[in-house]
Amino acid sequence: MAESSTTTKTSAENGAKEATSRIREIFENFRLPGFDFDAWISARQADIDAMSKATSVAYSGAQSISEKQAELLKNALGELSAATKVRSASESAGEKIADITKQEAELVQNTLSRTLQGMKEMAEAVQQSQTEIYEIALDRVKSNAEQLRSMFVRDREK
Repeated sequence: MAESSTTTKTSAENGAKEATSRIREIFENFRLPGFDFDAWISARQADIDAMSKATSVAYSGAQSISEKQAELLKNALGELSAATKVRSASESAGEKIADITKQEAELVQNTLSRTLQGMKEMAEAVQQSQTEIYEIALDRVKSNAEQLRSMFVRDREK
């Protein structure tokens, strides 16, 4: 997972740099008097970087959930296989039906308990990813608001 996450992050960073480069080329043809193009590009670069980071966090969260789901499925299938073997061995050993039923009930209860715990962990992973994405976006909004405010202050001072 770490290698895939690193590859995704690098790819996103390269895409952000390429997008910024294209934007710079386009706007350099339309220079406006009194417009600080470099400051504007820097701010947009920060926006693109924030989006890239948020996308990376979302991808990592989705990948984590996918891995947890696969683990839950693998465990459930393993326990089902074990239950089948226990039942076959019990029947051939002549165990009482009550004992077999008790073992199966315990197995089902344990499986449900682990599955619910896994679902809780997945929900927590989703919440963590969403919180990180929200914080990234909020930081950019605050930064953009501060930048806009400072532009108005500079205009008043002139």
